[in-house]
Amino acid sequence: MTDPIGGLNRKLLDPDEWLAQQDARIAKLRATSEEATAELARANVEAGDRDGLVTVTVNPSGVLLSARFTSRASGAAPAQLTAALMTAYRAATREASAKMLDIMSDVVGEDTDAMNFLKSTMPDIEEEPEDDRDSRGGFGYDRYGDGGYR
Repeated sequence: MTDPIGGLNRKLLDPDEWLAQQDARIAKLRATSEEATAELARANVEAGDRDGLVTVTVNPSGVLLSARFTSRASGAAPAQLTAALMTAYRAATREASAKMLDIMSDVVGEDTDAMNFLKSTMPDIEEEPEDDRDSRGGFGYDRYGDGGYR
């Protein structure tokens, strides 16, 4: 049978064959999405700061699930703890974002509108600077000259 619309000379699929193809396509999409769901459920990321003060866990969306301070944190200044927490959180979030995009690329494709949308919803997470310490060895001590910690 040929396609009478537009004068095209191509074979039309038998309706049963077309339905079978659609069923196979749906089954493949379902399997891919179920696999991605399982991978995302296992994709929590744990990261710590370079001084070993804190370890954080985030889910694939970057939501903070836990923060655990080590015994080293007991003598640290509040500003140092804040910097350590944020360093660990940014590292975990960077890794979680990369994992999530990798998992989802199998579902939606690499260069698709859906992938571009996912990327656009992620915060820009800058690479951590080599060292946040000021010239006195602290984290933000008296940065503004007013004697305060930041």
